[in-house]
Amino acid sequence: TFLGAAPVFLVPAILGLGAVQIALFDRTPLPANNGAMLKRGIALLMVTFGVWFITDAESNLQGKISWQGYSEEILAAARQGQRPVMVNFVSRACSACARMDRTVFSHNRVADAAKRFIALRIDITDGTTASQAMAEKFGIYATPTVVLLGADGKERSDLRLIGFEDAKAFANRLESVQ
Repeated sequence: TFLGAAPVFLVPAILGLGAVQIALFDRTPLPANNGAMLKRGIALLMVTFGVWFITDAESNLQGKISWQGYSEEILAAARQGQRPVMVNFVSRACSACARMDRTVFSHNRVADAAKRFIALRIDITDGTTASQAMAEKFGIYATPTVVLLGADGKERSDLRLIGFEDAKAFANRLESVQ
């Protein structure tokens, strides 16, 4: 990704400020009416790129994995269809969860590896008894925690992830589930 872990709106903000500087405050003498049209054109181009960066960043924040809410029916269908399951336990106040969404789940290799999984997301801070029961069932004490179930429906405890992990290591983790 561009600039790695830079804040999502840093580049658009810099482009926007640069556009304002060029269009309104720059006094560099240029031919043809002091270059007003040229400066406005450059400013418009900078704003366009800023908007493009924002929309691209917002789509990456959503991630490339289609998460579903948890239900016993989904787990039963996964077992019946011999599909592995990835259960992502998150909380609203979890910065590592947001970082996983932004930098790991939006990564192409991770998204490709996750296609064969049924991807479930459980927010343990939503206050429902179902999410609390699932957290207790799987022994969740920290977020993010990713639990991987094999096609047989049994947890691969050796592949459980607690906390943040970079995209390459997480893709390797997903690819090792049978």
